[in-house]
Amino acid sequence: MRSLATIALVIAAGCRGEPRGPRPDSAGAAAPGVALAPADTLVLTVGRSGVWLTEGREARDSTGASCYERSIELRTDSTRVKVPLLYTTHPPRRIDGRSIRAELVRDCRVIAVYRVELSSGRPTKLEDR
Repeated sequence: MRSLATIALVIAAGCRGEPRGPRPDSAGAAAPGVALAPADTLVLTVGRSGVWLTEGREARDSTGASCYERSIELRTDSTRVKVPLLYTTHPPRRIDGRSIRAELVRDCRVIAVYRVELSSGRPTKLEDR
């Protein structure tokens, strides 16, 4: 019984809602060589839907230059829908009142363009790059 209480305490301690990314040192700076993840950013509003760039990953291109590839999340007052497996470095653009155009990026390079439905988050490939 004691081990269950310990597990519950450990799980609760891990759910404090702290920001993502590496912890800053005591002076408030990130550890050397480690970039802090940018905060969630509202980049577009279409009707009631907000298009947000959220968590992501640091990447490098073939020359070693770095970028931060971010996922896309569609938010309304009551819902949050992640666009599956679509990381980008550029804000999506509005196509019409029901969809947006987003570029899929891998290793800091655009590899495909997708149409994303705002109601479901479903991406449909428009073209390869």
